[in-house]
Formats: sequence, C-alpha cells, structure tokens
Amino acid sequence: MKFNKITLSFLFLLCAKISFGQINISEQIQPSSLAKQDANALYFVDFWATWCGPCIHVSKYLESLQEQYPNNFYVVSLTKESPDIVDRFMKKHKMNLAVAIDYEGETFKKNNVRSLPYGILYNAYGDELWKGHPADLKGYQIGGFLNKNKKTIPVSEMIKLHEYEKFVVVEEEIQEDELIITNLNFVEDNSELRTSEHKSYLELKGDLKAILAYTLNSHRNQIEIPDELNKSYEIRFKLDSRAYFEQTKMLLKKLKLKKTDTELEGEVIVFDIKDPRFWGDNEIDWGPDTPKFLIGDSEIKADGVSLEEVKYKLINLLDTPIVLRHDNIDVKLVHDWDIHYKYFDLMVSGMWDSYGIDVAKKSIKYPKYVITKRGFF
Repeated sequence: MKFNKITLSFLFLLCAKISFGQINISEQIQPSSLAKQDANALYFVDFWATWCGPCIHVSKYLESLQEQYPNNFYVVSLTKESPDIVDRFMKKHKMNLAVAIDYEGETFKKNNVRSLPYGILYNAYGDELWKGHPADLKGYQIGGFLNKNKKTIPVSEMIKLHEYEKFVVVEEEIQEDELIITNLNFVEDNSELRTSEHKSYLELKGDLKAILAYTLNSHRNQIEIPDELNKSYEIRFKLDSRAYFEQTKMLLKKLKLKKTDTELEGEVIVFDIKDPRFWGDNEIDWGPDTPKFLIGDSEIKADGVSLEEVKYKLINLLDTPIVLRHDNIDVKLVHDWDIHYKYFDLMVSGMWDSYGIDVAKKSIKYPKYVITKRGFF
C-alpha cells in the first residue's frame, strides 16, 4: 500500500511536469517538413514574428539544425500574430519548420519573452534545458542533450492545440521607450540625414523626407510629402524592438500620417539577383564599437550589413534610385561587402564577379511613396 502511494505520488509529479512544459497553441499553420518522427526527446520553441528581420535569419539557422537532427529533436516556430498575417508572410517566405500561433501570447507571457529572436529547449518532461538567442544554440549542444535525455513524447502531447470560440488579435501599442520623437526647430537645411547607433538605440536627425528615405531604403526624390508635413525631427528607435524592425510603419503611426504607394518612371540602376554569391559576415571584422561602413573616394566597404543597407548607401553616393529584383532572397540578411562605385563599368563587373548581382541602368517604373495626413474621407 505504501509502495502504491509513492508510485501514485511519483506519477502525479511526472504528469504535473509534463503539463507545465506543454506548449499551448491555438492554431497549427504547418507541421515540420524536416523532422522525421512524431515522438521526440527534445522540443525547441522558436519565438518569432513576421516583422522581426533577425528572426527570419535565425529560422534558416534552425532549419539547418533540424536537418542535422531530424530524429528526437523538434523545432516549432511560435508567433502571437494572427493566422492571416502569418499566412500572407509564408506565401512570400518558404519555411520548413513547424509554425504555430500562440493564442493571446500565453506562452510568450509564461516565459517572459521580451525581445526577439528568443528560444527555449525542453525535454519530454517539460524541463527547461536551455534558453537564449537561437543562433547561440549549437549542434554539439543538441547532441549532448540527446545523450542525457532519452524519454520521448509525441508532438501532439507536447504541443497542445486548444480551440477557442473567438480568436482576436489586438495590435500591440508602441511602448513609450521604443520610439521617441523630438521636434527640431532648426532653420538650417536638414535634407541630409545624420545617423548614429548607440548602445540601446538608433538615432536619426533630419527632415521627415530624409528620415523616410532611410527607413524605406529609397532615394529622397521617391518621397512626396507636403512642405507643411516635412518637419525636422530627432528620432530614436530602441534596438531590437518592434518599432526598430517596423520603422516606417511605427513612425507614421506615431505622427498620424499615412503612406500611399504609387509609381514613377525614369532611369534607375537595377540590381538583378539571379545567382547570388554573397559573402558571409566574417570576411571583414573591424571589431566592436566601429562603424559598419567605410566609404572612400571610389570604394565602399561594409562589415555585417544587409543588401538593403548597402543599397541605401549606394543610392546616396550615386544620387540615383536603385531597384532590387530577386526571387526569394532575404535582403535583410547581413553580409560583408567591398564595392567599387566611382566608375560604373567597374561596379558592374565587380558586383557580378564577387556577388552574382547583375547591375544595369534602365528606364523603368519604380516605387514612389506619397505621405499625407491620416483622416476620414
């Protein structure tokens, strides 16, 4: 009888542990196409959002880990956004990991997730084995955890689907410290943007046209804005916040303005990316607390920046709009760059030889952004 009581107590504790470790979801968008079995010893929760650029980079890394460990290891990417937003995103970005919706951010809140990307590794008992930035989880660590954790649990028991009668996602308000806007009453010309990145925030100073050209990675002349709205500002985006990753959207929302996308027609430089041969992000390393860009009289070098950022710098150096054409290339992933820009022919040959980017001048239609006040019609 005593033995039975001990056994029952042990079973109660075991069930409680598994229940605590369960991942509650409201909708499964897709199962994993890389994991090979249903019952697994390890489960990794990848907290992400469609607006988080680094999250997309991390998902590719996690796909490589899932391919390396297709058995006994299961990755689920969890977002608290609406299914419609995620579906639209996945039509443009192929994802091979399991993707699910976290109803009302329940699992986000339970794990105190405050910044993205973020991940937690569980065993089958629901024990938390590891947590942090997903890119810091290495393959050899997974191998070590698998050697010590043999118990398996089916996906359907670890990742519990809860159906709700009503599923409403309310857009989160911008936190006060995510985006700070200060009016600058300068008489001087503020058409030239001044940027500086600090420990916890990105600072932009200039008129609104220059600021939006930066956030949209476009030429200043692609922005149409009435003179009375083109005021000068000091803008601070908190690094790794939602406002930082959705700069244009959050800035316009805060200023009560709206953007309408139209078209211009004229000569631009087209970067056609069909067979990319980008560098990684470790060929150039200038160390911490150094500028991302080094701009000389004829060359621009960059340490760990995205194609979009390079495009913006070249737009200003060449004073010409640049259009990117590509299929399924994540232009937010970071690389190292060494580009000649003074002589066009040398830029063309260098971009093709080094990066597989076909550069040409063409007369085409390209984006124009019209900024107006928000209002009712």
